[in-house]
Amino acid sequence: MLALPKAPMADPELKTVAVPSQMEPLFRHAEEVVSRYFRERQDRPEEGTIEIFGQRYVLVRAASLSVEFFSLVRDLYGEGRESDADAFARNLLFDLAHAIGKADAKAFHVRMGLQDPVAKLSAGPVHFAHTGWAFVDISPESLPSPDEDFYLLYDHPYSFESDAWVQAGKSLETPVCIMNAGYSSGWCEESFGLPLASVEVLCKAKGDSCCRFIMAPPARLEARLRAYSEAQPELATRIKGAEIPDFFSRKRLEEELRRHRDELELRVEERTRQLEEVSERLRRTQKFEALGRLAGGIAHDFSNLLTAMVGFAGLARIELPENHPAVEALDQLEATGLRAGELTRQLLAFSRRQVLQPVVLDLNTLLQGMTPLLKPLLGERVQLELALGPGTLKVRADPSQMEQVVLNLAVNARDAMPEGGRLRIETALEGREVKLDVLDTGTGIPPEAMTHLFEPFFTTKSRGQGTGLGLSTVYGIVEQSSGRIAVENEPGGGARVRIHLPASDEPLSVGNEGAAPIGSTEKRVARILVVEDGDDVRSALLGALKSRGYEAVGAADPRRALDLEPELGHLDLLVTDMVMPGMDGKQLADAFRIRRPDLAVLFMSGFTEALGEGEAHRFLAKPFSLSVFLAKVSALLPARPG
Repeated sequence: MLALPKAPMADPELKTVAVPSQMEPLFRHAEEVVSRYFRERQDRPEEGTIEIFGQRYVLVRAASLSVEFFSLVRDLYGEGRESDADAFARNLLFDLAHAIGKADAKAFHVRMGLQDPVAKLSAGPVHFAHTGWAFVDISPESLPSPDEDFYLLYDHPYSFESDAWVQAGKSLETPVCIMNAGYSSGWCEESFGLPLASVEVLCKAKGDSCCRFIMAPPARLEARLRAYSEAQPELATRIKGAEIPDFFSRKRLEEELRRHRDELELRVEERTRQLEEVSERLRRTQKFEALGRLAGGIAHDFSNLLTAMVGFAGLARIELPENHPAVEALDQLEATGLRAGELTRQLLAFSRRQVLQPVVLDLNTLLQGMTPLLKPLLGERVQLELALGPGTLKVRADPSQMEQVVLNLAVNARDAMPEGGRLRIETALEGREVKLDVLDTGTGIPPEAMTHLFEPFFTTKSRGQGTGLGLSTVYGIVEQSSGRIAVENEPGGGARVRIHLPASDEPLSVGNEGAAPIGSTEKRVARILVVEDGDDVRSALLGALKSRGYEAVGAADPRRALDLEPELGHLDLLVTDMVMPGMDGKQLADAFRIRRPDLAVLFMSGFTEALGEGEAHRFLAKPFSLSVFLAKVSALLPARPG
């Protein structure tokens, strides 16, 4: 029990603390000591410093240490975990304030030369008021003895924490003056050298009339709280929300923080991996788009050159007798030009600019129909297995192009199994997609080659064993058919190509649209306009048409063709390139059909993206032979006597 001197009647009233009368002399002395301490204050904003009695202080907004801190922790925990967040915040704030209270008390005692435990303790509430934490009103029931019977009952009429919550218009079901309880118990613990803890039993922030605290040794705090509730039955329901500080909470907090850190690191790693995958897919898509534009441009220009070469070879062949020694060379030149044209078609497939004639087909039926072709292609050493999914697997695709996909993949697989092996083709319906998997038991794919597989002219085969256009062609066909493709190595060896195509709900097509009738190459009377910006190509086509007796007129560009239109009179056929300066072939045809709605049109180009579905019968992909060109012209001309 504190031995308190009697207070003289003339002593001034206390200003920074309210205490029982027998404690007043002690706290008057404390006010003198603490006031002298805080008079030694120097503010230097130009240096960003506040010094009191040679100690540096910082000013912190009250709300940031209370209501806003709770909000921040709730945001970190996420929706639905408010109780966990509040418990974390309370434990953290109490332990932090308790440690700060002990440290401040120790520093103050040294600075002011305080030795007596009672003097040390009495300076605490006064110091508390000067630093803006709260005003302390100590109850007469208090018994601040330096032993296990220590008991302090006190109010904070102006607690910074409850004021922050009230001003913010927020509340908790539990008391909010966590730091006040921690700081004051830390100061008293340092003063008496006795473990102490404080708990708030009433709080203005949750609607009580005051902020009231009980301080005692941790082992006695629960009994003190129970005794106070029994003595104040009218407050018993209000006190239920009080929580006794847990001095083992720091370990749990560390574990909680470590767990959250580990979870966060895992989430960051996963998110980073996802971002890297998306970035890589975007990079590859952009690279393929650029390669596609380059390949398409090369194919277009090369097709024009080949068309002119094949055309002039054909013209020369027409003019020569069958027994002329140059006939065989011209035939070889034409055939070589057409074979070279196959390369341009593969480039167009990669760049998704080829002509497709999509129909609704059953993928299982298509694969079963290819079996007689695949077995001799694979040879006796490669075993072919079909594992086709049940039912009808309908996709909308070009049958010939899908056959090309399977053939290219089969050839690649065969070449990867020089000693023989197994090629397995699987199909299945997966959600709204039809899956086509092609697996082999070959040598697999080197890791460094995985990101280059679909690039034109890239190959893992030896020199002279492949063009490097097989997989790029497959990629283009799948992409143009609104599908997606991926390649991966199989565990234990071999590779798997995965293709997914959109499943179709439409009825199966009755049959694939066949090629347009070849027609007759006999001489006929017709007027034809050829619009082609390549001089060599235009000259070759005009020569071929005239050799068949057609009246052929040429125009080097769409503008010149429109200028000629009024002078042409009757016109049977418009032959036009698709890609030209100023206007494309479709636009030119539409302009002509305003005045000639029944005009037949033949489109030709190395590019085909502007061609509408169902128009393939009136399109020629460059390069083409003159015989194919003349047959297509004959098929499109209106039937009338020559």
